[in-house]
Amino acid sequence: MSTLSCARAAALSVLADSDAAAYARERLDRLDATAHLDSRDRALALRLVLGVTSAVGVLDDALNAQLDQPKKVAPRVRWALRVAAFEILYLDTPTEVAVSQGVELVRSVARRAAGLANAVLRRVAEGREAFLAAEDANVEHREVVACARRSGLPVWLVLELRASLGPRADGLLASALEPAPLALHLNPRVEGAADAVSGAADVLPGCRIGVEGASIGRDDVLARADAVVSDRHAQLIATAATRPGTCLEIGAGRGTKSFVMCSQAVRAGYRRAHVALDLSERRCRANADRLARAGFVGIDTVHGDGCDLDAVFGDADDHRRFDTVFVDAPCSGTGTMRRHAEIAWRLTTEDVRHALPALQLALLRQAASRVGEGGELLYATCSVLSSENKAVVEAFLNTAEGSAFRLVPVSDAAIFQLAGFAGAAGCLQTNEDADGCFQSAPSSGSFDGHFCARLVRVR
Repeated sequence: MSTLSCARAAALSVLADSDAAAYARERLDRLDATAHLDSRDRALALRLVLGVTSAVGVLDDALNAQLDQPKKVAPRVRWALRVAAFEILYLDTPTEVAVSQGVELVRSVARRAAGLANAVLRRVAEGREAFLAAEDANVEHREVVACARRSGLPVWLVLELRASLGPRADGLLASALEPAPLALHLNPRVEGAADAVSGAADVLPGCRIGVEGASIGRDDVLARADAVVSDRHAQLIATAATRPGTCLEIGAGRGTKSFVMCSQAVRAGYRRAHVALDLSERRCRANADRLARAGFVGIDTVHGDGCDLDAVFGDADDHRRFDTVFVDAPCSGTGTMRRHAEIAWRLTTEDVRHALPALQLALLRQAASRVGEGGELLYATCSVLSSENKAVVEAFLNTAEGSAFRLVPVSDAAIFQLAGFAGAAGCLQTNEDADGCFQSAPSSGSFDGHFCARLVRVR
């Protein structure tokens, strides 16, 4: 009998005791609050919580193949088995250690199940290579099933990713279980903000890359609103949407892009009036609070439905219009699965092929009516699926509302003509298609998958 490690015990506690609908971020917050671990143990616990959440369906397939009665396994025992199976299948943990620690995990929640755990986990270890190679699948499906198992994703989603990204899907799939790199955006009103964090300045003004997580928690950088955590590609899109005049941001959430846009407006010397709209009143309050702490003015946070802007603004007979309307649409989040581990196994084909595109198109059509003459409409997601991105834009352009707009390159946005910003345009151009739409995709060591289309009102 070996001694159960603190890291594995903490990971099991967080996974097994969380609500079934909990998001990975909520689970990690619970890990921070309940587990007093040193840096090494915390890193392992974090890896296990995210990894098990990301690959839960594949882990269950591996375990169920070795269980006589899979449906009779108690929930806490299954979580313990999943933690051990993740180590066996995806980490470099020696087999004997992974199995013995898995047995102790199970023993800690159901002593009588320790023998079962030992037998099941040893069989999972013995069959590891055959399972990951999908030797049990039909020959015609073997390659895609093997790819799905190695990446920890559902088979249907692998097929969707390949259809949308082509060869770039390989990089996403190979890095699906890796940690995502961390970037910050610095508050230009805070002198010396860059000195409080690790990493290096990026070609995009205000962006800090290569950041270590420990450096941002140590000095309350985020609590003071000296910076926000924001993916580099998301920062590029928010910068492209930053223009002088009036701006309506639809889907502002907690305001990460609001913060970036306000910061870039300060750097560019733009005078702006900004309305940040979100369906959640709680997220609106969080956005307003952070913007206030950051020292930004001229921003109104508004709670309301982006699909019914007449109700939001109460001006059905005299539409309020804006120089810029930025739709940061609700989406599958498939470009951010490394950060939001629950995504892959909660999505359905109905979500990505029908429900989300229908909502996204409705938001775009509503937003279009609020763009003033000569104004710009930007549409963004953190998805890599064409059904939510280019297909939605093309559907919009074929509507009565969309006929008043034309696509223009994201990298040609006016802010990138300013001194200091021009270098960032090249980062966008490397991921733009022939119409100027931006689509990035994750790969090992690179940032997240984001989409942006920029449209100009021509009549």
